[in-house]
Amino acid sequence: MIREAGLEALKKAGLGPGDIDGIFIGHFNGGFLRQDFSASLASLAVPEFRHTPAVRLENACATGSAAIWAALDAIESGRIKRGLVLGFEKMNTLPSHEIGQTLLRCSYVREEGETPGGFAGVFGSIAGEYFERYGDQSDALAMIAAKNHKNGTVNPYVHLRKDFGFEFCRNPSEKNPVVASPLKRSDCSMVSDGAAALVIEPNTSRSLEGPSVRWRSRAQINDFLPLSQRDRTCFEGASRAWKSALKLAELRLEELDFVETHDCFTIAELLEYEAMGLAEQGQGARGVSEGLT
Repeated sequence: MIREAGLEALKKAGLGPGDIDGIFIGHFNGGFLRQDFSASLASLAVPEFRHTPAVRLENACATGSAAIWAALDAIESGRIKRGLVLGFEKMNTLPSHEIGQTLLRCSYVREEGETPGGFAGVFGSIAGEYFERYGDQSDALAMIAAKNHKNGTVNPYVHLRKDFGFEFCRNPSEKNPVVASPLKRSDCSMVSDGAAALVIEPNTSRSLEGPSVRWRSRAQINDFLPLSQRDRTCFEGASRAWKSALKLAELRLEELDFVETHDCFTIAELLEYEAMGLAEQGQGARGVSEGLT
């Protein structure tokens, strides 16, 4: 996976392995693989990277963002000219019941490590508290799930290219059981093996095969890990990050044409609507019900 994603990114950038000055690998692992020291795997996948500096970054659900952040720092400092960012996970090495337990390492294990339902149970509890405070949001979560599955049908790289529709996502069934109340299977991201890569460099006049984007701003905000120390129905850290990034970019939210946001569970996407300012707290459902997303 590393080789395929990395070489494809280099090809689209019109570059070869010898043009890369540093490799930044985002890899959570957390016990999915016995093999650690992920930075060393780039040269096994592409032998030409044998002596290219490589580092591995892990930051739970923001692991990929952390790798990009580090690559941008290295380039902006002038230490390197071009960086290759690689992200990969291999999750299907474990039985299903162990996968949820492994992902719980992204939570505060001392307090949340025994949560029934694994990591889905953590977000199920978040959804349950949100429902208690703001009312049943099952329709909104089903609309989010249906929207995302439909979007996936036009992406050749997704795990499951199938439009399930609102009714399937809204109602529990044998094929869509409750995983961690009130979350059903369709509310949960899939367990997948995959890899992605991108090349980051200063502006170039070189002809490119693939799409390119320019970086306008970036922001990172942390928050307390234990849910007991924060309002679990509000992504305050994400809200602060959005405000900071928009300010640095000198943009308003309504000027954006496209947003790709983290949606490990549908309740997370709903809370992101509120964090980015698309809806007031407690009214995240408007983001999808009014066709804003």
